[in-house]
Amino acid sequence: MQAPNGVPWTGVPERLPCGFTMTKPIGVRTHEAVCEAWTNPNGWKLRVTVEEESLSVATVVRSADEMLTMMETWRLAFLQTGWI
Repeated sequence: MQAPNGVPWTGVPERLPCGFTMTKPIGVRTHEAVCEAWTNPNGWKLRVTVEEESLSVATVVRSADEMLTMMETWRLAFLQTGWI
């Protein structure tokens, strides 16, 4: 089976090397946000997790351009709220 992104779908999601990790110091603690891209039968699944599952947002995109745009949008949103 071929996913819309042209990558053969094996039935097992695989993490891609793209994405980002950002941190935000709050008091004596440093919080971490991680954006990951995974293969998906419908394209790619993008997931942002803050503090290892305390907050998680995910979406599926169908093209590489859409994936890169979404990741950059999320990264800029984090930057605007004090994440580095």
